[in-house]
Amino acid sequence: MHSVRAITILVFLSTLVFSVIATGLTEQTTALTTDTFDVFHNLESKEFVQRGEIRVLQNETALYQSISAKDTPALLDAGKQVLSADHYYSVLLRSQNSGAQHVLAIKRCRLNGEKKVEETFVLHETEGGSVFRVDYDAGKGSNCLKGSLADVPKFVAKTLVKRRVQGPTPQLAVAASIDASTGKEKQPEPQKGFLAKYWYYLVPLALLLLLGGEEPQPEGNARR
Repeated sequence: MHSVRAITILVFLSTLVFSVIATGLTEQTTALTTDTFDVFHNLESKEFVQRGEIRVLQNETALYQSISAKDTPALLDAGKQVLSADHYYSVLLRSQNSGAQHVLAIKRCRLNGEKKVEETFVLHETEGGSVFRVDYDAGKGSNCLKGSLADVPKFVAKTLVKRRVQGPTPQLAVAASIDASTGKEKQPEPQKGFLAKYWYYLVPLALLLLLGGEEPQPEGNARR
């Protein structure tokens, strides 16, 4: 009886500890998140359907998470012939903070015939950490040589964050002075010495010292 009670208490305490740890990790992750983007995609030029989300973290990284257990959106145009180059697969990212939207599109034929389509989201941030542009790439250009569009079994998402930094200030060179008569660059004038620079101060001072009279002798009545 005592052993059953002890096991029950131990299970309860273990569950409580794990719950506290999980809550702490969730709060920490939420605190580190600067923005979350809902990810939608457009299958047949109709309305966009959500397929996942991207969480942007403070350490200049981002995490993609699918909204379902399997990220396997059925491409409804599978089996159609590649007839025009303007047939695109579109992805839309919408910020949960600001509502800003980024619409990204690639040729649908790039996804053709891939068992796992590798896609890359590149989020460009300002120095303050806000996303101002998103680049997107998926599939291969060589897949467009195939005759028909095939369904995509799975998307494998990769996310990158690139923060804009202030570059070094360029040191501008002084423009060269050109001699109009010769068309050549003027040579810098040689540096003058101390006397050559300040002679007009020294000459008057020297003349004043040389030409200045002696102090007059005091006159007095001599008695003899």
